[in-house]
Amino acid sequence: MWQIFSELCAEAGVDVPAEACEQLVRSLSRAAHEHAEQQFRGGAQYEDSDAAFAGMFAQMGRMVFAQMGVATGHEALMVRFLERFWNAANWACFPEVVDVLQALRSRGLRLGVLSNAPSNLPSLLEDLGVAPLLDFNVVSAVEGVRKPDRRIFEVALARAGVAPVAALHVGDMYLEDVLGGRALGINTLLMERGARSLFPSYRESEGRGLDPEVVIGDLGAVLARVDAS
Repeated sequence: MWQIFSELCAEAGVDVPAEACEQLVRSLSRAAHEHAEQQFRGGAQYEDSDAAFAGMFAQMGRMVFAQMGVATGHEALMVRFLERFWNAANWACFPEVVDVLQALRSRGLRLGVLSNAPSNLPSLLEDLGVAPLLDFNVVSAVEGVRKPDRRIFEVALARAGVAPVAALHVGDMYLEDVLGGRALGINTLLMERGARSLFPSYRESEGRGLDPEVVIGDLGAVLARVDAS
């Protein structure tokens, strides 16, 4: 994501390293985190749609381009951003994913994707070869609601056919995944992929006070937990 922003800034005549774009958005999101947590704990609801998903990126893009000195053309630049970012050619599974999902299925677990994403996510999962290993998808733009809203977790639980205490949710965002899942009593793990994280230069778990046992680096850790339980 940050490399694409850097490239688009360069095409607009402004030389900006990818790390600067990442740092800007990270600093702003962290500054807003406490307020966002308060809203969530106060019962905030979170609607979603394809238009809202694109609008979220458009808002972020306008902020990045303005802060980095790109004076005009923000809307056109964001069209190009979405064309490049949400492109199946840019996406691949991590090496362990297919093997771990197959192993989990062999142990009798029901598997699903619960994602804040546009409605074409299922086709991307098909392209990646993941779809045949899943029992269900819960996609925010399709359901009209996004994480951390309890309603989308309830949809996932219903499709999995399990109670919250029998579910395990793995995600890479603290508010959306950890707090969202825990609010319903779901066991949660926070995934940190290092250089392949949303914010490669920062750890999502930093300053959260999480037990190190709930922070994992790959899906293999999920399989180990299932086998140990």
